[in-house]
Amino acid sequence: MNIAFKHLELFGGAITVDLPDRYADVSNIREVPDHQEIYLDASGFSSIIIEVAERVSEPSADEEALKFHFHDVVDEHDTSSIYHTGAAKLANFPPDTPCYTLLATTTPPPATNGNANRPLTPTFTAIILTLIRLVPQSTDLVVTINIPHILGEQEPSDGAVNFEEGRYGSLVEEGIRVRDEVWRTLEVKDWGLFGAIE
Repeated sequence: MNIAFKHLELFGGAITVDLPDRYADVSNIREVPDHQEIYLDASGFSSIIIEVAERVSEPSADEEALKFHFHDVVDEHDTSSIYHTGAAKLANFPPDTPCYTLLATTTPPPATNGNANRPLTPTFTAIILTLIRLVPQSTDLVVTINIPHILGEQEPSDGAVNFEEGRYGSLVEEGIRVRDEVWRTLEVKDWGLFGAIE
């Protein structure tokens, strides 16, 4: 399936990126923290969060910082599995900028009386996270693509998805294409942003 993208200005134009044109700015419907931009798939359940975060100095290793940011977005009651981590290349950043990515899933705890009757509770959520470490600015730029899988709503068959075997299903494959477009188009236009956000 082809994805149409639109060029967006984030954080008042300080950062630009191309995102799917069917994604809507969440700040139009609810308050979003100043250090985040959140876009929600208007025709599904996926979302993209671009976050300007204080640089994680402990742990000092970049790949450990990647996992730190991942665990920061995961609910403490969920079970998580990381299937892939590695270096990333973003076209509009200096080649020596430390950039990393991971692909993971989170699974909520088994249904209890409180959430057993909630039909849109995901069976699991795939997370595609990119970490851009802006060392001179003491900043970590984090892009998180969240792809909830809701039984019977999206994938034709749960059996078609098996992360351990590299079968991610159409939703995650689309998320990977979105991530690749972010890598190609994400650009900082005003580096003063990183001193302005607390």
